[in-house]
Amino acid sequence: MSSPFSSSGDNALTRRQVFRYAAAAAGTVALGSTLAACSTGAASSQATVGPNTKADLVLTTWNIAADIVTYKKFAADYKKKYPGVNIKVQVTPNGDFNQYLSTQLAGGNAPDIIRNTWQQIGRWAANGGFIALDDYLPKDYGKDFGSTFWSAAQLDGKVHGVPQHTDTFGTYYRTDVMDQIGAKPPASLDDAWTWDELVSLAREVKKATGKSAVAYGFEGVNTAYRWLPILYMHGGKLMEDDGKTPAINTTEGVEAIAWFQKLYSDGLIPKSNTIKGSTTAAVENTFTSGEVGLMMWGDWIMGDIGKALPQDKWNITYMPKDQSAASDLGGNLLSVSKDSKYPAVAADFIQFVCNQQNMQYFCENDLFLPVRTQLMNTQLNFKSNKEQMAVFSKQASTVPAAMAKVETLPDFAAINQVLADQLDLCFIGQQTPKATAKNIADGIKNASS
Repeated sequence: MSSPFSSSGDNALTRRQVFRYAAAAAGTVALGSTLAACSTGAASSQATVGPNTKADLVLTTWNIAADIVTYKKFAADYKKKYPGVNIKVQVTPNGDFNQYLSTQLAGGNAPDIIRNTWQQIGRWAANGGFIALDDYLPKDYGKDFGSTFWSAAQLDGKVHGVPQHTDTFGTYYRTDVMDQIGAKPPASLDDAWTWDELVSLAREVKKATGKSAVAYGFEGVNTAYRWLPILYMHGGKLMEDDGKTPAINTTEGVEAIAWFQKLYSDGLIPKSNTIKGSTTAAVENTFTSGEVGLMMWGDWIMGDIGKALPQDKWNITYMPKDQSAASDLGGNLLSVSKDSKYPAVAADFIQFVCNQQNMQYFCENDLFLPVRTQLMNTQLNFKSNKEQMAVFSKQASTVPAAMAKVETLPDFAAINQVLADQLDLCFIGQQTPKATAKNIADGIKNASS
């Protein structure tokens, strides 16, 4: 992603600019053993939560104005139920999230409840920063969550965070360009454009724009993983199920890399829209300015697009598909830090925030996608962009479970860096797809050793 600060100048984060925080800090690995050693820090003997429970907790979240208001509402609602429990909603400082959390945990001062991402949770679960929640959750608690999301919340069979929501990719299109070339976007997931259809369409879009055709939602080095849906929809995978063995150096892996590289070499994706070369504003501008007529990106940027273009000038359809459909894994979980003196209360509040009623409120009001199965199969009443959110909701069901498992590995930050380095070399034409697949595989071995 681009800067962790909002382009509006108010220091508020856009939906997932937080992923920029996922850079691997040099001291994180060394810190791991320290955290693990002190993860049994002093906790209250409070094992259950009742009318007389007293606790002061801190929840930290990204500086997204609407979300802060909602978390404060949940804290107030919880206090009505348990008057002795005070929950302060604290804004995570802008900057490197992992450096911030490392410092807080090393000093024994981490917030009780931490909003974090799928791509971060594996690291903090492995090094003892987040405690296992199994003893605080009812039996079979996870059965009400989508299996992909619930599995991704676990490390070695232990739950280290409760999924609160997800978000994902779709394909934005400019209605004026579609009208100009006489194209009709797919109306259902089953009818999504195939790879061949997308390339044919993109060639026509390029003629219409006179520049390029497609933008992709890269926003900087730490968003390299957003390319992975392309690999998985072609029948490939990054790693084997053991979470250690590279699996990209195959025919499917090389072909997926080659297909995406050709979008650049044929001028269908702007040359500047590489993983490391992209920023939020720059990529959005290619679409809103008319340089491209298609853009594969997430639901969280709809507000930006809506400010720049009237609603009748753009819309959303599904991601393209190949051997199968696939899409980006986005969203957040709530975890309890090893520093919490009241882990049972913190875990209970997380369950309160993530219950069906509150998850529905959060998703409808703040424009996220639910991860509870009943809500995933329900048509939610989103406060805006209802039609577009319905498309994203269906697309979210295509996130590959195997991909989600990889992205939540403890070593994923290092693996993600390998992806960024090697894929960008390929996209700018300095490395062949075959060499790229081999180099990624070698990099995974080193990162996982």
